[in-house]
Amino acid sequence: STTNNSNSKLLSRFVSLTMEPPFYPSVREKLLLTVGFLAMIMANSQEDPGKQFKMTVRNELTKDVTLFWEEEIDQYRHEVGLVKSHGGEAIFDAFAGHLFSYVHKNERHFVEAFAPPDAEEGHFVVLNANEEDILVRCSTTAKGREEPERLIDFHVRPNWSPRGAARFLSLIRHKHYDGVAINRVVKNFLTQFGIPSNPETRLELGSLEFQDDPNVGIPFVPGMLSFAGNGKNSRTTEVFVVMPDCIHLSSFGKEPWETPFGFVGSFEESVVTDWYDGYGDMPPDGNGPDPQKIYPENGYEYLEKEFPKMDYINECIVIKDFLDEEL
Repeated sequence: STTNNSNSKLLSRFVSLTMEPPFYPSVREKLLLTVGFLAMIMANSQEDPGKQFKMTVRNELTKDVTLFWEEEIDQYRHEVGLVKSHGGEAIFDAFAGHLFSYVHKNERHFVEAFAPPDAEEGHFVVLNANEEDILVRCSTTAKGREEPERLIDFHVRPNWSPRGAARFLSLIRHKHYDGVAINRVVKNFLTQFGIPSNPETRLELGSLEFQDDPNVGIPFVPGMLSFAGNGKNSRTTEVFVVMPDCIHLSSFGKEPWETPFGFVGSFEESVVTDWYDGYGDMPPDGNGPDPQKIYPENGYEYLEKEFPKMDYINECIVIKDFLDEEL
């Protein structure tokens, strides 16, 4: 089918692909990350251990897993439920400090439940075994659509921003980024995309806001990915990439919705620098598209008519979803 052929094209370079090395933070970044985790641990240590909350468990592995509760008193392992693969989610009751486990590839992995600052928001955890990154590959146009197809890899890192990573991967799997306009490209600042091309999807997803993630102290650097927002728990579908030589780098991460969930692989050599930036920022700071004119039913007709050189994302896939099938 057309879809399978297309997926094969995106996967064709995977075997010979030199994987992006792990994201190694600087000494300052390590210190900030350590402080963030210590603050989280201290906050949880002050929580009432008897206060029950909901824990959402998302499975980003390629096989279903059974989750167990590791009871310390009797040293007994209780089965609590199944979590489906490829982004399946299940909700369980938990208490601060409860330890859970699951088996993947004959190895047992452990997850600790942290009490959330707000019990109503619950705790959100992503199961990914020892795999730190989840690779998403997209094809896009470039240079004002003069180049019809260039590949770009997004390394999604759930432990930075679990809810953000989960939402991005869900949108990828449901093909919501296929055909999306790269509607805001501002040199030395950011690139933004994510307004769906389908009018009904725009209306539906534009109202599906999701919760902010706790800030674990990951500082923004060029190439990082984050959801855009305009208030507490306001993230929906729009994502931005921090551009090279960003002159406003210190401004990122100050808002509760700005938590990086990944980064662009081989950033300096990626297609990001070839996305058309001639329109500049959105009004009133530039001559780019007005987002409020993209959301109505004729939004993409407006883009095609007024911004003919704008680049687009052709399609995206989560690489490991297709490895067993294609290779």
